[in-house]
Amino acid sequence: MATDFPSTLGDHPTSGLARQVFDESERPTSTSRSTAADAAFDRSWTCRACDTPGASTSWQGSAPHAGGSPDRFRIAHCDHCGLTFTVPQLSIEEVGPYYPKEYYGDQNARFHPVMEALSRWLRRRRARALECWTNARGRVLDIGCGRGLTLATLRERGWEVEGVELSSTAAQHARDHLKLNVTLGGFDPTRYADSQFDAVIIWHVLEHVPDPLPALEGIARILKPGGVLALAVPNSAGWQAKLTKYDWFHLDLPRHYWHFSAPWLHEKLPQLGLDVKHAGYGSLEQNPYGWIQSLLNRCGLRHNLLYDLLRSPSARNVRRPWREYPLQSLVSILGLAVLAPLAGLLTFAEAAFHAGGTIELYAVKRDPR
Repeated sequence: MATDFPSTLGDHPTSGLARQVFDESERPTSTSRSTAADAAFDRSWTCRACDTPGASTSWQGSAPHAGGSPDRFRIAHCDHCGLTFTVPQLSIEEVGPYYPKEYYGDQNARFHPVMEALSRWLRRRRARALECWTNARGRVLDIGCGRGLTLATLRERGWEVEGVELSSTAAQHARDHLKLNVTLGGFDPTRYADSQFDAVIIWHVLEHVPDPLPALEGIARILKPGGVLALAVPNSAGWQAKLTKYDWFHLDLPRHYWHFSAPWLHEKLPQLGLDVKHAGYGSLEQNPYGWIQSLLNRCGLRHNLLYDLLRSPSARNVRRPWREYPLQSLVSILGLAVLAPLAGLLTFAEAAFHAGGTIELYAVKRDPR
């Protein structure tokens, strides 16, 4: 789970991307689906990206939904196209309730004020990083723009901004409070002209999209030659994933349909005319905390309890963690202090070996002339 710290977008229309808007008042419920899935986990699965059968589950065990539902999920790997994906594969209607209103919190404040201030500083830093790969400040589209913080920052810096967001709560905040041009719904490439944008951002969103290849193809088409794609995803081939497996913080099942690796991105993007100019594996926004929470999960504490403690009360899965899990909450806070130095060292080490918990990538559209 990337911290937006994560934006949300899951699509599926006729082009392979959805147009449905999530109703955040619904909640996931345990049904016979999860029981049947548990019994069938060891069978082979068909990869929805390449339509190839025979994918098998990657790790032993299974992961609970971080929001507290008893439903369990696993991941499977496709040897044909190299993608790893969540099983069972939920439809867009089934996955919608896993994005409850609490995902963004009341007034779209997900974290305590100090964390919210840090989030805004990180947005400004990200905007400057985007400008390192562009010739001018032009038109930018943020797919899965969430609360609109990144777009607001780019607008202040002179960009003409536009966003797409599937969460009605987040989109309302972006439109009503920040006065941004944000479309409520899924990313539909047919709404945009060829070579319309100087930059497209899809930051910790591609993993939420049921059909990632049509999304990337659409992005490549609407980018101008020389335009920049800014993309970030969790790294399923990184050290965090390999060590902590289903306890990995950034796994976030079932909201993450897909689990990407650097080799897959470096292969697919150039095929679409997008040349990778930079790939970073040392995100200070994501990776140190990813280590801390993943290791605490691995120790057997309630899944992502520390994350709940750091969030605003309205955005928590456990509304009163100190009352419901007093000892585990104390251990989590102490663990944060104890593990922070180790997490910092591991973040630098994994980045040096291109094995970070997340990948942040900038690609430039090739000029066909």
